Amino acid sequence: MARGKFIVFEGGTGSGKDTLIELLKKKLASRTDVVYTHVPGGTPFGEKIRELILSPEARDVHPRTELLLFLAAHTELIEKIIKPALAEGKLVVSNRFVLSTVAYQMYGRQQLMDFGVAREALNYITHGIVPDLCLYLDAPPDIAIARAGKRPETPHRFIEEELAFHERVREGYKKHLSEFARKTVTIDTSGAVDAAWKKTEEVLQSFL
Repeated sequence: MARGKFIVFEGGTGSGKDTLIELLKKKLASRTDVVYTHVPGGTPFGEKIRELILSPEARDVHPRTELLLFLAAHTELIEKIIKPALAEGKLVVSNRFVLSTVAYQMYGRQQLMDFGVAREALNYITHGIVPDLCLYLDAPPDIAIARAGKRPETPHRFIEEELAFHERVREGYKKHLSEFARKTVTIDTSGAVDAAWKKTEEVLQSFL
């Protein structure tokens, strides 16, 4: 059986990942071979890690501790969900993957001194699992965070980070876009959803 395809939506907080993935779900509603997942989370244990990471109690956690929690969540997701689904020839669509860890935990948290070790750890846990396509959703952080702040749910601690944090995250994404997927396409999500979705559909055409 041919290996399935792996598509990742990446981008900063409020960049529109949830919105575009929901539109993709509607477009592919008739297909039974699509697995949707997200980082952190996606497995029972991963969801517990997600709750811990996003909790107010984690505000003062050491950056390395935060990194290790994300690595643990990644490992569970890759081994329990992504690898088996790809082996079965399914299409896997993930809201974030390892590039987010680079952008947030290395750049956002200003831990570039640990980047070499983090990269080795990411290589170790991914075991050659590389997205076939990464859609990087890009919007200026001030616009994206304002958008995220309007969500009905209670804001999590990453939304509440200072603007400089989100600027660093964006820098991290842009510096490493070509390193964590076979193909990466940047989509401007600073404007209307319809325009971003139209571009997304065009890019996905050859993968679906």
